[in-house]
Amino acid sequence: MNPLNCIIVDDEDGAHLVIEHHLNGLQSLNLCGSFFNAKDAMDYLYKNPIDLIFLDINMPGLTGMEMLAAMNHPPLVILTTAYSEFALESYKYQVVDYLIKPISLSNFLSAIDKAISRFKPIGFLPTQEQPLSPIEWLTLKVDGDYIRITTDKIEYIQSWGNYVKVFTDGHFLLSPITTNEIEQKLDILKFIRIHKSYIVALDQIKKITGNRLYLMNDTVIPIGTTYRKQLLERLN
Repeated sequence: MNPLNCIIVDDEDGAHLVIEHHLNGLQSLNLCGSFFNAKDAMDYLYKNPIDLIFLDINMPGLTGMEMLAAMNHPPLVILTTAYSEFALESYKYQVVDYLIKPISLSNFLSAIDKAISRFKPIGFLPTQEQPLSPIEWLTLKVDGDYIRITTDKIEYIQSWGNYVKVFTDGHFLLSPITTNEIEQKLDILKFIRIHKSYIVALDQIKKITGNRLYLMNDTVIPIGTTYRKQLLERLN
């Protein structure tokens, strides 16, 4: 596959430097331009087809969200921001990922994997060999090895100190990563935090009774008070 053509849209010099540093040496992406405001980026996009945008949210003038709303057929978008409160609003734009600054290399590479798996060239028509829903992968460090698993196999994730347990098909993998860190690697359209110690796959939710959530395999998980409203909004 040819490299994805991408641009950076951010009003901060430091953000450009971090993303450019992470892009250095990646054969899968081709940086075509860097813009410090949304208007200049929109002018460029009008004449130049782009596959992926690294888009800041808080910018003077036209914000990142306003830029997204103004595009009828936006390319793939990875949002970059220092704030987490825009995550819910970003769902309706089906962004690839939502990266919190400062952006770590591991979270950046995970977002790139998602973008590549979701990318469809112009004129692409799915066939039986090319499914509409691409397989997405998560790389976990387990006992010193690096193991890749498909995210559609994940049922839920439980915090375990400075580790997490990732449950798949009745088994779990123990990885030295925090719940906050692994949450940033997951597709925000497919997973949701329901407790400070638990993340669940939306398609695994069977029912909610009181402050308890039941998965399809009848595992019972507590719902945190601060997460309940967001959970019900997503399910409705």
